[in-house]
Amino acid sequence: MSVLVGYDGSGAAGDAVRFAAEEARLRGLPLQVLTAWDAPTVDLGMGSGSVVDPHLAQAVEQRAAQVAAEGAGLAGLDAVTPTAVTGPAAAALVEASRSADLVVVGSHGRHGMADLLLGGVSRQVAAHAACPVIVVRRPAPQFERVVVGIDGSPQAHRALDFAFEQASRRCWALRVVHAWDVAVIGFDADTSTYPQGGILDDVRDAETRLGSEVLAGHVERYPDVEVEFAVSRGGAAKVLLDASRDADLLVTGSRGRGGFSALLLGSVSHKVIHHAQCNVAVVP
Repeated sequence: MSVLVGYDGSGAAGDAVRFAAEEARLRGLPLQVLTAWDAPTVDLGMGSGSVVDPHLAQAVEQRAAQVAAEGAGLAGLDAVTPTAVTGPAAAALVEASRSADLVVVGSHGRHGMADLLLGGVSRQVAAHAACPVIVVRRPAPQFERVVVGIDGSPQAHRALDFAFEQASRRCWALRVVHAWDVAVIGFDADTSTYPQGGILDDVRDAETRLGSEVLAGHVERYPDVEVEFAVSRGGAAKVLLDASRDADLLVTGSRGRGGFSALLLGSVSHKVIHHAQCNVAVVP
């Protein structure tokens, strides 16, 4: 097993390499820096198609190996392996994730459009990787806090495990958040719609008890982690995004209770990795 990081020479990828190097050190694992390249083709004209230029392909392959080596140099580790592979970057990282403990990617690569849109590679890797993926937005910690969302789904339980492990390794605090709401048909409801002691209080209290039960075993296993549990009424994505403002890592499952396929990210995780204000871990 290793920590795997994608590197394409961009500044965001460099941040990802440095973050991945710290993860590898904390986990006691080697680091693999992966650079993907596409075989260049030559168009032979109308109706003739295109072919791979072997001389140009060799030059591109050599350059990709150089880029991978440059990325490995940024890690500052002894146990680091640069690897250049042919093919789309997302597919290469997803395939390599089968033998990795963690995949780290930048929020966007050389073709990124700032932070308004998550890079295509990062999005695809987060959706399809066989192991947890961390999307790096801010490499240097500011708050020393991990935030994780729970909703009772199997993915959320795995996300909670991952969050406790991260907080314990880094000696950070952990905030566990759970969002709840009451479905209303025919009109909009706020807290003034129902009397005190009514359904809102009942649901909030029940959700708080369930969340505390979920946390109990983890708190016993990780006595070194300072834990805060917050139950908030509202949409899960909004609650998590609000919590990301003063966190260094936001952990979410790839899908929640509404998930329907392993092929796509759930709507909550999709919004979180696009708009969170800190690094995001997606746990399959």
